[in-house]
Amino acid sequence: MVAPSKLLEPPLNRVHCAILHSLPGQSCTKAFLWNLYRNHVSSAKYYSPLLLLPLIMNWRKLSKSMVLSVAKNYAQSASFAAWINAITFYLMCMGRRLNDRFVFIFIPFLPCWIASQLSWLMPPQVLHFFVTGITPAAMESLMRYFNIGLVHSPMAQTLLFMISSVIVLHYQQTRKYSGFWFIRPASLPEDTEDWTILKQVQQGIRELRSYLGIGLAMDLLNPLMKRNMKLWRPKMTSFLAGYIGLFKVVQLLLLKRLNVNQANALASFISGSSFALLSNRLTFMCFAIVTAIQVIWSQVCNTKDEKDSVLSAVRKIPWARLLIPCSLAYLVHIFFYHQRHLNEMARSFIDCTCDNNGQRLLNLIGLPSVNAILQAVDRTPKTSFLF
Repeated sequence: MVAPSKLLEPPLNRVHCAILHSLPGQSCTKAFLWNLYRNHVSSAKYYSPLLLLPLIMNWRKLSKSMVLSVAKNYAQSASFAAWINAITFYLMCMGRRLNDRFVFIFIPFLPCWIASQLSWLMPPQVLHFFVTGITPAAMESLMRYFNIGLVHSPMAQTLLFMISSVIVLHYQQTRKYSGFWFIRPASLPEDTEDWTILKQVQQGIRELRSYLGIGLAMDLLNPLMKRNMKLWRPKMTSFLAGYIGLFKVVQLLLLKRLNVNQANALASFISGSSFALLSNRLTFMCFAIVTAIQVIWSQVCNTKDEKDSVLSAVRKIPWARLLIPCSLAYLVHIFFYHQRHLNEMARSFIDCTCDNNGQRLLNLIGLPSVNAILQAVDRTPKTSFLF
């Protein structure tokens, strides 16, 4: 099996850029237009949970405006992913023709970084979705690449998730954060003296039943999309049920001894231990850390301290629009050269939103020998750049 880095060495670095094209006989521009179409189709399939999940989680509050908002967010997310992938491959073709060979910086880091500048055009909701998904994946890949101790420590991962749980749920319960988190316990009334144990138990049962349904729906998405019910595992069901159930039990036990904020904080921390029920803990831990940082940063940005000029300047930096190109370019680079360091979610995101072109290229480079690759390339007709 030939390593992907061999594409940068003679004689493979001199092969025609037609190996990047989805179909034989396409020019670079025709391949770009074809990729743009196919990427929209594959991205629409990949992002279908983005359309379904918010509707499932908010099925009690569905309205016409909510459905339209979710559909708009879904269409914009799929379209931006399609454009970024198509432009990346087009720029890789340009790099091959400009340098008369494949060079490291153009395969594929720089093209992806340039294409990802489309993030400057993303509306806020789509921007938040991309940065919240891409940044944790890049963080996890970095940790795996450098093999830091945290990667092999389930206890440390669980502790970090529990701390993140306290941060996010605190601001959620005080109505200062309304973004996504795994659970959203109903806020207690300020006067809890009339809030009897029976009322708390009834509310807890209603919430537990709701999250059991949400978890079951999430666990069924993957088997249904792959049309193989043998893949069904109640991972999210057990996690969500354990998370909300433990939160409500601890809250119930502590409410008569502590005030609401203290009881919620301790319940948030202890219930975060349900994280141990997950299999891909590192992925969820990275997501939790990024979300907690976003929550804290949003509170910093909401403060009205105009006297601190340094803080005011830092708050004006568009961190999300700067992070997306660097993180996505790094992930695509890792996908091509060190795929074992990618988690399954990042790998499927990169490959599925580009109509499996990335894996198709890796399969070609992965042929048993250089001669086998050259023979496969020779069967592909050489074409022009434009038409």
